[in-house]
Amino acid sequence: MTWENQIDKVLETVKLRLVLNDTAHDALITSYITEIGWRIKHYCNITTIPDDLIYVWASMTLDAVRVDLPNVDEISDSVGGGGANVKVGDTSVSGGGGSGGGLSNTAKTAIDSVVFNYRLDLHRYRRMRW
Repeated sequence: MTWENQIDKVLETVKLRLVLNDTAHDALITSYITEIGWRIKHYCNITTIPDDLIYVWASMTLDAVRVDLPNVDEISDSVGGGGANVKVGDTSVSGGGGSGGGLSNTAKTAIDSVVFNYRLDLHRYRRMRW
């Protein structure tokens, strides 16, 4: 599969799991998919992502989106309601929608922790760097 096809497949999976039927957040979610994809490549020292990692890539993107965007109603609704908590590694966010509180949209440390939480899945694809 090409990079663009992989991104489309991951976007389709993420939207299905978030129960998003419209295209309102496609560009935003695609930016997370792309960033996580590059981080997978960097962590594994590979130039292309194997198709076997598509669902891991989607899960990583879901975690990053849920942690980084807790105040987007459609995303917070997918977590399980107003009082839901999301925990990824040592970062947790209380849901509830609305504005204020929580993480900012630039919480890149949360994305870094997502990558490291999936290192067992990524490790078998990791290559040595010379």
